[in-house]
Amino acid sequence: MTRVLMVVASLLCAGSAWAQSAYVGGAVAAEVVRTSSTKSGGTTYDSGSGEAFAGAIRAGTFLTEHVGVEVEYFRPGEIDSDVGGPIYLTALDTAALSSAIGGPYLPDSVFPSIISQAMRVRTSTTSALLTARQRLGGRIELVYLGGVGFSRVVREIAYGIPRLAFPVPVASPIQNYSTRTTQYAAGPVVGIEVRAGMTDHAQVVAGLRVHALGQSVVDGWLIRPSVGLAWTF
Repeated sequence: MTRVLMVVASLLCAGSAWAQSAYVGGAVAAEVVRTSSTKSGGTTYDSGSGEAFAGAIRAGTFLTEHVGVEVEYFRPGEIDSDVGGPIYLTALDTAALSSAIGGPYLPDSVFPSIISQAMRVRTSTTSALLTARQRLGGRIELVYLGGVGFSRVVREIAYGIPRLAFPVPVASPIQNYSTRTTQYAAGPVVGIEVRAGMTDHAQVVAGLRVHALGQSVVDGWLIRPSVGLAWTF
């Protein structure tokens, strides 16, 4: 956040120095994540497809009448998914689980249906963008954006037996546990916006941005529609 504020201040100073319009803005947004996936039988394996609400803050300036720069910080909500799929246990684990529920030895085919995997993924990005402005007359303008997005992807996966399925003794080798992976990466981002002036300084901004991520944690597309307000100086 400190780096974002420093970039915002630099852009505002640059806007004043070049006598072009600088702006700051905020937006409410949605995030639609579509990742690479594999389907096996009735189970689909992916790395975090889903939808979430989000928020963004932006600052930029136009260096000339038509060309400018912008920085954006985008933070979405977490995307939850039930990963599903089989987790094959050792003979010791199956014997312990059968004993825990007080029944006979359960066949291996039973365990994939009672072992759960729940996943949460959040992809926050800071984007550095070049902008190109096309005036449509009056107070309306069309803005094209392109650049690079620096992402922080956090993925948590919880493994275990769903609550209320049956009790598991403390001494049992089968216990709930979770893993957390944090990865940093960079990828291209493109977008388009319509900016409509309400007053001499206030604008309504509606747009769409697409980020491409290719990495071991998330491999796919981030589609981000948004609407918000901007204030020009």
